[in-house]
Amino acid sequence: MHASARARARPTRSRRYAFRAIVAHLQGVSDDCSNIDIMIAAGMCRNCVAKFYHAGMVYAGSTDATYDAALESVYGEPYGAWKAKHQKKATAEQLERFEATKRYHAKHAPVEAVRPATPRPSAPRSPRAAAAGDFNITVAAPPAKKPARPPVAPGAEPCCYDDDDDACAGPEAAPPPPAKTLKLGIVTVSDRAAAGAYDDDTGPALAACLGAYSADVATTVVADDADAIAAAVAALADGGRTLVLTAGGTGFGPRDVTPEATKRVLDKEAPGIIDVVHADALRRGADLDSLLSRATAGVRGACVVVNLPGRPAAATRNATVLLPTLLKAVALASAPPPAAAAA
Repeated sequence: MHASARARARPTRSRRYAFRAIVAHLQGVSDDCSNIDIMIAAGMCRNCVAKFYHAGMVYAGSTDATYDAALESVYGEPYGAWKAKHQKKATAEQLERFEATKRYHAKHAPVEAVRPATPRPSAPRSPRAAAAGDFNITVAAPPAKKPARPPVAPGAEPCCYDDDDDACAGPEAAPPPPAKTLKLGIVTVSDRAAAGAYDDDTGPALAACLGAYSADVATTVVADDADAIAAAVAALADGGRTLVLTAGGTGFGPRDVTPEATKRVLDKEAPGIIDVVHADALRRGADLDSLLSRATAGVRGACVVVNLPGRPAAATRNATVLLPTLLKAVALASAPPPAAAAA
């Protein structure tokens, strides 16, 4: 190779080496550093690295450019196998810190938005070379004032947890109200949790996830019994709660009766709220089992009631996706009647 060609190749080889070293390090600390810890500390996790690598594969014109392949390259094994060995349940403290550091988390544009910075060579490069290459990812021009959050590429979404990770992740939520005016009630529906066979993880996860929006959270655990569920929802709604979330019992099992019990105590149904969750699942192309949920939503008096899944990660994901909608719904439901307002 000519000397000038070697000189031009050095930066690319250096980037390849650095990428391999980063991946090797992440694989070596699988038991010591969870994804949520890395995300809190560095603003990007293993999934972020896989998304960047996937973009590199697309940029290089790879014929097998799939996110699953990128995940396996970064994790050193299929992602599901890695999670089975190393995934740990996030603590309430980790979830709180995750929320507090969201403004620094990596953002990822759809891979279709990735374009080569220079004309693409006629022969496709290898995915490994692409991962070390340069990308022309356009970001929004910053405003005159210092932005509250870093500029985000058009179409980008925050990273980076899937629905099996115990973190309150998802599309950026609406900012909290000026004061913590929401009065939140959470009903966990589980035979075993109600019997004390295991601790309720979902209720505390939702409380931590929505803590910035409510200074007053009431939680309860009931069995998968329609009368008990209906009574718990009605008691919270009639007791001054402005938002009641149920968790669990929305599936096809013989004991899954939460939607039926909830409908018994609603004054009005609001199916569009659940449509927001379904739209999110379709957009991400992930966890399509959520489309089989029979969850319902509506209003009882001045309180908005919404069914969520039973798993902590899925419940917090849905709650985060719904936040802007829920804040608007609560404001409308709790507004005084026009005559009272005029008086």
